[in-house]
Amino acid sequence: MGATQGTTLHERIAARTREDPSRTAVAGPDATLTYGELERRAEDVAVRLAALGVGVDRPVGLLVPRSAAMIVGMLGILRAGGAYLPLDPELPATRVAALLAAAGAAALVTTPELAERAGGHGLPVVVPGDSPGEQGEQGQQGEQGRQRPPVPASALCYVLFTSGSTGEPKAVAVEHRQYTHYLDGLYERIEPGWSWALVSTFSADLGSTNVFAALTTGGCLHVLTREQAIDSDAFAAYFAQHPVDAMKLVPSHLAALAGADGAAAGRVLPRRLLICAGEPLPPGLVRRIRTARADLAVENHYGPTETTVSMLAHRVPQDLPETATVPLGRPLRGVRVHVLGPDREPVPDGVTGELHIEGANLARGYLGSPAATAAAFTPCPAGPPGARMYATGDLVRRLPTGDLEFAGRADDQVKVMGYRVEPGEVAAVLARHPGVGQSAVLPYGGAGELRLAGYVTGPGVTAAQVRAFAADRLPEHMVPAVVVVLDAMPLTPNGKIDRAALPAPAVERTAPRGAPRAGLEEQIAAIWAETLGLENVGVDDSFFDIGGTSLLLMRLRARLVKSLDREISMVMLFRNPTVRLLTRHLQTAAEPASEPDPGRARSRLTTAARARRRAAMGGDER
Repeated sequence: MGATQGTTLHERIAARTREDPSRTAVAGPDATLTYGELERRAEDVAVRLAALGVGVDRPVGLLVPRSAAMIVGMLGILRAGGAYLPLDPELPATRVAALLAAAGAAALVTTPELAERAGGHGLPVVVPGDSPGEQGEQGQQGEQGRQRPPVPASALCYVLFTSGSTGEPKAVAVEHRQYTHYLDGLYERIEPGWSWALVSTFSADLGSTNVFAALTTGGCLHVLTREQAIDSDAFAAYFAQHPVDAMKLVPSHLAALAGADGAAAGRVLPRRLLICAGEPLPPGLVRRIRTARADLAVENHYGPTETTVSMLAHRVPQDLPETATVPLGRPLRGVRVHVLGPDREPVPDGVTGELHIEGANLARGYLGSPAATAAAFTPCPAGPPGARMYATGDLVRRLPTGDLEFAGRADDQVKVMGYRVEPGEVAAVLARHPGVGQSAVLPYGGAGELRLAGYVTGPGVTAAQVRAFAADRLPEHMVPAVVVVLDAMPLTPNGKIDRAALPAPAVERTAPRGAPRAGLEEQIAAIWAETLGLENVGVDDSFFDIGGTSLLLMRLRARLVKSLDREISMVMLFRNPTVRLLTRHLQTAAEPASEPDPGRARSRLTTAARARRRAAMGGDER
């Protein structure tokens, strides 16, 4: 496999379609599509987008839950010549609107359920499958498709927003030729026709590997819902019914699925290849995987969004050495790496320096920001004329084996739940609250459980108000788990905030929490406190309001099941987000054999959470 398949992503998928249009391409919660059906539905979307003026380098928002329809929308945008901008439906509406505006989106591909919300952004809306062309007018749409100009390899294929150190997210613009270059290196490590599972969100480039590795090699892409992806029992049940050959996901996500002791690892692993990326891979997790599945190939991949998904890979040996970390690996095909010191000169092997990347894998740059692009993508003195290199900010050292080993960051950037987060961007959002004077944000917690703590000053402002303000403007992983209100920020002698002097984070509760009663309530409360790293929790504290995340909820469930020896589902926890509610549920009723759709339960919880936020903010949801 290689460049002869096509110079764009959709051309490579079309090549697989021509080989066998009846082969299954996508298995989603909403539909199972053959390659032929996927192409026809995507062409219908492309025709409608083209009629709206979408063409080469025009970003199009993709606001669709994880489903076959999401893949149809993505492929339709590419076939029209546009660049897809994936948007997680869990994002606050204000964040979605801001990203669409920042990208200059020409249209929005969405679902009927989200159409009303999407319409508020003033963009034309296209709903996959909501057209007569979908039902059989294929001759007409095929003719219109042929009238569209060809999409060059230099065209944008997607735009992804990453956290920005200046206080605003940055739109990384990636071209088809950069992504196909990544795929050409990946093809050397995988087999054609494998089935892949999309478990992580598609709004991060980590998830795209599963999509394009499957569809450009003639394999089947299994799209798991958000609920299936975070409930280890539902995840294992799906894998038992639909064997999957390969998947790529964040180590902390896998660790939560496998359980604290790794007991569930054997039920949540693919058959042939596991790729971990997005954050450091703990050797202990690899050993638990090996215990469950000694024959499984495990790889550690590394690459910032600006270098197109991944540019280093390491196949973990069967006998993992006793080491503190798993190496990042060696460059994929066509990638060149430079480990430079403060003087931007190469450092000797074994010496720590900053990792710089050179090669055809580098993204075009930051959309609409030529100055930021020029600052991040600088001329490479060691390369041919015109060569660029990207300074990752990651500190590495070269091992005797030739592999690169991660040694920390050269700045304040952190990884939370596998997402890149600039604390400065979060602090900037906190500072926009009308009652806040100064703000700062620091990470706390251990690897794989890292969370953010916000610190603010302001007379009369409360932690609940500030956190609610942030939750309505930031994705879940960027919302501080704890906000600390200070009378004044500690300062260094030169007048800057002294981050080392900021107090340890503690949860502020503005309402009576309620003390747990002896027995089951007390036992459950203790497990909650242990999971959240708190001294204690009250019976009326909502899990998500005191620092809980989806991954922590998975860990909470595993601990509850082990300690109480009871069947407890993720749906049950979403529906009973306090100790009091969960205790009452366990005491008064057994869980129904068939529960309502977990997505609806999540929606009810989200609605309730937003109501609490509005109350905390005095009704303000600007």
